[in-house]
Amino acid sequence: MAAASAHHPPNVPLLLSSHSNTDALVESLASFVAQAQRESIVKKGKFTVALSGGSLPKLLRGLIKNSTIKWKKWHVYYVDERVVPLDHADSNHRACVEALFSKVPIPQHQIHPIDESLLDDLEELSDSYEKELIKEFAHGNAPRFPIFDLILLGMGPDGHTASLFPGHELLSEGDRWVVCLEDSPKPPPKRITLTLPVINHASRIAFVAAGGEKADALKAVLDDRDEGLSAACVKPVFPGQLYWFTDEAAAAKVTFPRSQLPQRASKGSE
Repeated sequence: MAAASAHHPPNVPLLLSSHSNTDALVESLASFVAQAQRESIVKKGKFTVALSGGSLPKLLRGLIKNSTIKWKKWHVYYVDERVVPLDHADSNHRACVEALFSKVPIPQHQIHPIDESLLDDLEELSDSYEKELIKEFAHGNAPRFPIFDLILLGMGPDGHTASLFPGHELLSEGDRWVVCLEDSPKPPPKRITLTLPVINHASRIAFVAAGGEKADALKAVLDDRDEGLSAACVKPVFPGQLYWFTDEAAAAKVTFPRSQLPQRASKGSE
């Protein structure tokens, strides 16, 4: 990927906004994830994915009864996590378990939460999570940054994504894979998060945004390209592709051209 990316600008994002309601969005997202899974398994025998918290876990419910999902091939990490016990109401891991993983036959050892024993030491906690990524991705002639098959992101009304907030110094982090912060403007204040270079090296990145409260931020990201917003800094390294799955309410103010998924990426997994 490094050689190719040196000579190519990022691919143009695909805005997929023709979803009239949440159920249509859920169905479309499930088909997309299933196809990304199929292509990844064909290519390398497994599927590496990083998930966000917030409203995203519930929007993945279309995967639960999808018979094409090969859960034994999934290796799941978290885009960011709140520094709380795994059973705490604020835990992204708990949200994903309750909405998805408790309802599907995914091997538990292939889900990678934070180490609860390190909650009192943020640097150790972020280092530990980076080591989890190193085990999976840093081998042989591996690239400088991990290349996830798919990273699924949400976006806040303020334009933040992961635990990368507008104007925060962590937006300029260029070396680390995982970093910590103690001053999140949204509670809880202590978090760890993947950095922009890790996010931007994924093969596929999909934002999922629903609801009119996201409309102003989506316009600022796609139309105004306001790089003060964290979500606008997500620009996959070529040949990675960025997708925006939104409902009509979230995209109501956007003039950015709408797209349809290429046929190869909209079919269910075989």
